Amino acid sequence: MTVEFFRVEPRRELGRLREFLASADPDDYLLEEIDEWVQKDRLWAGAEGGAWVAFGRLHDLGSGDGWVSGVRVVPDRRGQGVGGELLDRILSDARSVGIAEVRAVIENENIASTRLFQRHGFEVVTEMTLRCGAPSDPSGAVALHRAQPGERLPGPVGWLPAETGRVDLMPGTDGGRFGRWKPDIVRRWAEEGKLFVGAGCAVAVQTDWWKGPRTLWANPLIGEASALVPALASLTRALEHEEWQAFLPSGPERRAQYDRLGLRRHPHWGDRVGLFERCDSPVG
Repeated sequence: MTVEFFRVEPRRELGRLREFLASADPDDYLLEEIDEWVQKDRLWAGAEGGAWVAFGRLHDLGSGDGWVSGVRVVPDRRGQGVGGELLDRILSDARSVGIAEVRAVIENENIASTRLFQRHGFEVVTEMTLRCGAPSDPSGAVALHRAQPGERLPGPVGWLPAETGRVDLMPGTDGGRFGRWKPDIVRRWAEEGKLFVGAGCAVAVQTDWWKGPRTLWANPLIGEASALVPALASLTRALEHEEWQAFLPSGPERRAQYDRLGLRRHPHWGDRVGLFERCDSPVG
């Protein structure tokens, strides 16, 4: 039977999308955030005999940047080329709207997805790790305060932006992740109250990223890990959150340092995550 691929209108098909995700994986984390996750996105599905068998999302980050996520195939159709056909449609859609650079994050242990994206021209930009930290007493930590609109960062941006030229745009209202670094991102974060700075440290945050536990999403920008991690833990406590999460630069020595600093591995992700990228030419 032939699989038919088509664009999905998010609000009209939200109930059907929930049913599909539950059938593909009853423990899928997307089920808890799907209402916000589908906003402002280009959603694609594949149906066979009227039943959905595949799904994926393309988000336009602007300036020719795009983000692919949520690619899912029901268990009994995996390994049969359905995921590849779906990704073909998504990439064609990206080119049609002028998206020349498309990115995705994939766990190193997810061999099937890694091979799928590599077959479609994606290459690894960098390796990351997703870590969680607990709030802590502010004693001895660098005090972070909310930046004023127009406030400049004291020095070059570090962490993932400095290493890759890509920046985690954070979930929620920003709608996607890992676009090209642009100076106006910092200005916008300051205006939106997401940028916090202190002595030699800076971090952008998204509050209430995860409701249970109440989680702060963090994007480290400036500071040595030994200073920024306690500062972020103190900020998490001040903002009355139960934990914080962040994609951090990886590598054996760094992961060992994060262990020493008490950062936990994320319960639903492997400790090594690849940032993949494909560069293409838009149509027209």
